[in-house]
Amino acid sequence: MIRVARPRVHTDDVREKLLDEAVRIVEDGGLGALSVRDVAHAAGTSTSAVYSLLGSKEGLARGVLLRAFASFESAQTTATIDGTDPDGDTADLTGLGIAYVGWALEHPRLYELMFGEARSGIEPTEETKAAAARAIGPLREGVSRAIEAGVFRDAEVDTVAASLWAQVHGSALLLLAGHYPAGADPVAATYAVIDGWRAVDR
Repeated sequence: MIRVARPRVHTDDVREKLLDEAVRIVEDGGLGALSVRDVAHAAGTSTSAVYSLLGSKEGLARGVLLRAFASFESAQTTATIDGTDPDGDTADLTGLGIAYVGWALEHPRLYELMFGEARSGIEPTEETKAAAARAIGPLREGVSRAIEAGVFRDAEVDTVAASLWAQVHGSALLLLAGHYPAGADPVAATYAVIDGWRAVDR
């Protein structure tokens, strides 16, 4: 008797569909709106597919977090120089800052998830840590180039990157909360921090 192998029901395509729907649900209602049952229903499959492919509700949420980091990384990687830098030599960093805040405003729920792992109950893993590091990679590379070119004074790359990161992160949070001071220019504020790192002889 010839045995015919059963087709795989829980495929990678199903996994991607589940994550697509999970991301949509979180974007619409936040992490609190995420449920295994709702995701499975939206994806046209069963809850067993979620458990089989992603392990648990936390695994599903972690998948959304990884998607968020990947989307943010893509926005940073493809950020274009906008030409608004008066000197031109730090325009790539300015472009990254604009893309950073723009992504946060476009995806507020995902942005909240990226920086709220402790509150979300998602345990960090090597995979999520690596994804977070990749997401901030373009900023570190831009800072490194500026230091090597003598545009920025000699300093530890991570220190400079943290300074610029804190600036745009703070701007994003204030804008999302509706508390950014009226009449203030977030781009000019970012320039001020960039200027603070310039080499004194430039």
